[in-house]
Amino acid sequence: MEFAKGHGTGNDFVIVPDLEDALPLKDAQVALLCDRRFGIGGDGLLRVAPSDDPAAAWFMDYRNADGSIAEMCGNGVRVFARYLLEKGLAEGPEIRVATRAGIKTVTVADGGSGELRVDMGSAAFGPTSQASVEGFTWPGQAVSMGNPHLVCQLGDDAELEALELFHQPRYDAALFPDGVNVEFVVGTAPHVRMRVHERGVGETASCGTGACAVGAVALRHAGLETGTCKVDVPGGTLTITVTEDTLFMTGPAVIVAEGAFRL
Repeated sequence: MEFAKGHGTGNDFVIVPDLEDALPLKDAQVALLCDRRFGIGGDGLLRVAPSDDPAAAWFMDYRNADGSIAEMCGNGVRVFARYLLEKGLAEGPEIRVATRAGIKTVTVADGGSGELRVDMGSAAFGPTSQASVEGFTWPGQAVSMGNPHLVCQLGDDAELEALELFHQPRYDAALFPDGVNVEFVVGTAPHVRMRVHERGVGETASCGTGACAVGAVALRHAGLETGTCKVDVPGGTLTITVTEDTLFMTGPAVIVAEGAFRL
């Protein structure tokens, strides 16, 4: 089986080209491919499959590292678009990608930086809730970016650094019956810093949809309905721009390797 490996701000993915839609992967196969000791290694898997939607040629079949299905992945869709561009499967400057959260338009950013910008759609704010880690509890804001997030504001960098995010934070399962990505944030707009525990994965170096949720919450906390917020993640920086109609995320996407795997 052919594969590629890519990342967006350290959020890394196994990419499986399935251009004829002939290689549906079982959960256990996805988990093996994403295993960092026995497989290729990645926070998730991107299967490149033909789209059933006439508005986009390709469907991003995104799976978490444990094999579970996820609705959307912000870093993943940029890496997916980068793969399409490098393989000649799409032409810029705009690439439309079908996802389980709808069509996402990816644009090659101006200025020759190599960054890609994604129209992620508007952030949908839910109720307030809370998350707990090792007996400590923080209030949080529920946000949907096509997938569920809980954004929790912390006091300072030391508090953020001290978090143990190897285990899933405790959350309200009635509010998030399908699980939730939990973001912990310090700072205020226009520049914040975050760490994240992704459902089905664990702590990751970056989460694109999480950065979108964090940027939207930070701007709202600053009393702004629109604007731009830079979000530092352990793997780099993502730029979140909220307009009256939608939300854009801009950041890098790199293909680092290609090869074959005996599945």
